[in-house]
Amino acid sequence: MKDSTYDEIIDEIRKTPGYGVHDNVEKVSEVVGIPYETIRAIRSQYLQRKSIRNYYKVKDRANMHLRNWKKGITISDLALKLDFPPALLANFLLMHMGYSKKRTKEILKDTARIEKPRLRKELKEVMERDELYTPISHNKQAAEGGRREDIIAKWLDEGNKEYFTENELKDGTVEGKTPDFLLLEPLIWHGDKYNWIESKASFGEHYVHRKNHKGQISQYVELYGEGLLVYWYGYLDSLKKKRYEIVDRRELGLE
Repeated sequence: MKDSTYDEIIDEIRKTPGYGVHDNVEKVSEVVGIPYETIRAIRSQYLQRKSIRNYYKVKDRANMHLRNWKKGITISDLALKLDFPPALLANFLLMHMGYSKKRTKEILKDTARIEKPRLRKELKEVMERDELYTPISHNKQAAEGGRREDIIAKWLDEGNKEYFTENELKDGTVEGKTPDFLLLEPLIWHGDKYNWIESKASFGEHYVHRKNHKGQISQYVELYGEGLLVYWYGYLDSLKKKRYEIVDRRELGLE
């Protein structure tokens, strides 16, 4: 994907504030002509970065936000006004209401644990709508990553490629960073040889890629040589790479 197309997508995403599940994704997909799942991945990553930037600004004013809540403004409306994830805002408010960190975590996992009717109702709504920061959303994200790795494993199996998975490498007490798949024999793809595959159930844009390169990929190259980095929902053409190839699942013939 060209950077200009990515910028257009972000501009369209910004037109609809909020952290609700899939807000405006279908419309943006139609406007820019990019698949729904790619837009959803880009939106989720954009919202995560935005919430990180605003985290302490909102947290430091939690007492003021609690006063506004006591005046009758709902958690969802406060979050929309602040352009901040409602689940994270709810966490701040519960802590300032006097709930312990442990109790707050329990309440957000099971809103029926709270006795106050208004708070229980609002927390239930928040936990159903927040796409990024609820136990349900975290479980979905982890499960999605696992499913993508299973598809690559099946693809390797069908090609009679032997490999160690990340878990097998860790169980064998391999030191250092471990890729999702370390191949016993190099994979030949488009005439080049690759020794490992790392799967990312995300879109490869500059912020995400810099983190991946610094935190993992550069070390894989140092330890194991050339490899494949798979961004499941596509990537920017301008990403920098060294001694590894960046692909998306369609380039490997996967769905």
